[in-house]
Amino acid sequence: MKGKILKGSIIAIILIMFLVSSVSAENKANDEKVLTLSKGGLVIKYPSDWGVSQAKSNYSIMSISKLDSIDSAGVGQVNINFEKKPIEGDFHTFVNSTYNSMQYDSSFKLVSSGESVIGDRQAVEYIYTSNQSGVEREHKAVWFEKGGQAYVLLYSAPLNQFEQNLYVFDYILSDIQIT
Repeated sequence: MKGKILKGSIIAIILIMFLVSSVSAENKANDEKVLTLSKGGLVIKYPSDWGVSQAKSNYSIMSISKLDSIDSAGVGQVNINFEKKPIEGDFHTFVNSTYNSMQYDSSFKLVSSGESVIGDRQAVEYIYTSNQSGVEREHKAVWFEKGGQAYVLLYSAPLNQFEQNLYVFDYILSDIQIT
C-alpha cells in the first residue's frame, strides 16, 4: 500500500513539475515576441522588451531603447539610434572625420575600428567609450552608404550594461532590411 502511495506521489510531483515548466516556457515565449519597425529606408526586428524612444540627434530616423531604461524625457539609457546624414565628399573620409575629431576630446576613447558588412553592403565599424556628466558609456557604431547618404546604427549603453544587451544590436544587424 505504501509503495502505491509513494509511486502515486512521485508521479503527481513529476506531473506538477512538468506543468509548471510548460507554463514558464510559455510565459517566456510570450515575453520574447519580436516586433518590426520600418522607417527611413530601414526595416528592423527587435525584442518586445525594447520599444520606440526619443533620440538626442537631429539626424535620427528612429530610435529604440530597452524599455526599463527609458527616462522621464523618453530617452533610453540603453538604446540603438538609427541616423541618416548627407555625405560631404568621400564616404570613408566623411565617417573617419567624425572619429578623428574625438581624439581631441578626453571624454571619448576609441577602442577599435575596422571594416564590417551589413547584409550585402560594406560597412565601417567603430567601438568607443565616452564619459559624459560622470556616466561612462560604451558605443558601437556601424556605418554604411546608400544613395548619397551615410547611415549609422549606433548602440549605446552604460559600461555595466553594454555586453549584456549587445545581442539585440547584433540581432538587428544580422536581420536588417535596407529598402
